[in-house]
Amino acid sequence: KKQEDQLRKIVESSRNAGITIEWTDHIPLPMPFRKACSFRHQAQFNIVNYLAGLAYAFEQAGGVILQHCLVSLPEMDGIVPTSAGDIRAAHTVFATHIPPGINILHFRCAPYRSYAAAVTLNDRRYPDGLAYDMEDPYHYFRTQYAHGRPYLIAGGFDHKTGHQEVTDTSFRALHAYLSRHYDLESVHYQWSSQYYIPADGLPYIGKLPGHEQVYTGSGFNGNGMIFGTLTGMILSDIILSKENRYAGLFDPSRIKPVAGFTAFVKENADVVGQFIGKRFEYEQLTALAALANGAAILANYEGKKIALYKDEKGKLHALDPVCPHAGCIVAWNSAEKTWDCPCHGGRYAIDGSLLTGPALKGLTKLSVSHL
Repeated sequence: KKQEDQLRKIVESSRNAGITIEWTDHIPLPMPFRKACSFRHQAQFNIVNYLAGLAYAFEQAGGVILQHCLVSLPEMDGIVPTSAGDIRAAHTVFATHIPPGINILHFRCAPYRSYAAAVTLNDRRYPDGLAYDMEDPYHYFRTQYAHGRPYLIAGGFDHKTGHQEVTDTSFRALHAYLSRHYDLESVHYQWSSQYYIPADGLPYIGKLPGHEQVYTGSGFNGNGMIFGTLTGMILSDIILSKENRYAGLFDPSRIKPVAGFTAFVKENADVVGQFIGKRFEYEQLTALAALANGAAILANYEGKKIALYKDEKGKLHALDPVCPHAGCIVAWNSAEKTWDCPCHGGRYAIDGSLLTGPALKGLTKLSVSHL
């Protein structure tokens, strides 16, 4: 009943926005349901082809793409420090999920992970549209053709980054859920992805608060194809001093105390809890020899906090678990063998190297010889 009420609100607000939406008795899924709606005039396209086309057009216009290049926040004179050397820029755009450094946006966006799998079906009953349910966290389904072969792509079981002790269970739960509803032939691929949920439900697109001539797009809430494109349109207009009808709506400096206050307090109370609570909850490192290959622990050892991982060959990798971004304590992601920050979503490899910002450097390595 609660989900049904939420769905009615979605239908009503969508119609008010001019979107073609209607109630339907048919869904492309083998699940029971009470109410369903259908969005018309939608399209599905290959995001990789889309991005490749944008990159080609950018380079044809004289743009240069540098890969494996870590970029820091611009300095006062317009110099942008990077790992490949300094770049002078009149305008800088961070199209990076969430901007680097410490910014108010880090306290208005909460990092979440979602889990997905690409499977084949024995009965070939692949859905003829994109569908998702109203559960929390929700499940989503679509069909993707690759090399002439159809795959059911399904996902869900989202959780806040760094907040699930054994992330492998999310994949197992996804497999079990699919097995209950589909005649699975084989699971071909599985992966997880990260996205940021904004406090008031709308992305932050525009000038980065506290900075001049620096811009960003963040808080896409898993809708990157739409909001990434919209970000390009809005930011190019802002930089070229053109009017844009959406610029004010998505302005990162907007104040929405009513709409986003509850979510803002909830997410940032959790961040404070990570600062205070995690520092005193580690098990003592008394069973180092018993640590299984491929396993990791957070522990205290002779007064020092360490993040310890033993690889498949039995080699130990020890790191300082304090995230260099804002000082939170990282958590182990067993599904992907990474150390993830539960506060702002930074992710690190087993050797401490930076995988995902907003930090600008990796975790500090500790000498294993002293352990």
